Amino acid sequence: MQEEVLPVPRESFNLEPTANRLVKPLISVILATKGNKSMLLERCIISLQNQTFQEFEIVLVYSIFPKQLSQLLETGNIVTLKETSSTLGAARNLGVKHAKAELVAFIDDDAEAPEDWLKKIYSTFQQDPSLFCLGGPHLTPIEESKKSPLIFVQGSFLESHLKGKYFDRSAVGKIAGCNVSYRKIVFDKIGYLDETLRSGEDWEFHRRLAENGYRLCFDPEISVLHHRQGLKHAFWNSSKMVPFYLSWKTLKYARYESLFASFYLTNLLCLVLLITLLISPFIFFLLLLSILFGHFIFTAVRTKTYNWRIIFYPLVISFTLARLTGFYFGLFKRIAFNFHH
Repeated sequence: MQEEVLPVPRESFNLEPTANRLVKPLISVILATKGNKSMLLERCIISLQNQTFQEFEIVLVYSIFPKQLSQLLETGNIVTLKETSSTLGAARNLGVKHAKAELVAFIDDDAEAPEDWLKKIYSTFQQDPSLFCLGGPHLTPIEESKKSPLIFVQGSFLESHLKGKYFDRSAVGKIAGCNVSYRKIVFDKIGYLDETLRSGEDWEFHRRLAENGYRLCFDPEISVLHHRQGLKHAFWNSSKMVPFYLSWKTLKYARYESLFASFYLTNLLCLVLLITLLISPFIFFLLLLSILFGHFIFTAVRTKTYNWRIIFYPLVISFTLARLTGFYFGLFKRIAFNFHH
């Protein structure tokens, strides 16, 4: 991994304390970006600067410096770092290593934080000294959900798993890297994010936390808004998840984590359908219709959607197919790479 700390450029701060950087912030917000989402990144930073809790710093880790936001980056308590590795885990690790606070929070460049986000995070850690990892849901903005049936369906299915409060093993997969905070000391205890993983490094880290007896909590009250990226993102992200889901440890954790279990169950059902298709196309179609109808009813009840928008739910098939084809694309790509090397 190669990393470069920007010392001088006029459009960014260096790592030395400045008039705009707190000497000892209470929270360091790690914001990693490739630098290609300037509009969303700007909204994210503004949402952080509008927090009611102000004793924090922003550590912006980027691949390409967002020059369009130079002026904005000079108005807040921000330090910028350049990370040339290709993984999100490496970028976040760099941010953690340069964070000055004892609490570190992660947020994505396509997410926005409510004004009380950091206040709730700090208060929760203060109230529970045994807590080392705290996360919450990433919700679809209402205006985007209303405009796009696909976005509505994607948000509904993702958020249907995130209604209650979960702890430790059952919180491992529900806490996502776009909305999570830690006591920084835990990185010294069990190591940093796995920089070899292109996706799923947050879940792998949470699994290690649980395995080592550290307390995790998923709290539905600590939420952020997350701009969904659609089918293309679902495909490519799933293709990057191959090493994580092929891990025996992940498979074992499926008994505690419904999100992991649903992945393996979906693959099993697809295998059964393929075998059935070879035996009898008629039975295949009956089984397929039964599965789709059962899933439709289950989701309607779980998400408490009893209005006309329920007609959009069959669109979830497109996301299921995108994730499945993405995973197997990544799997065959990995096999081909290993074969040639």
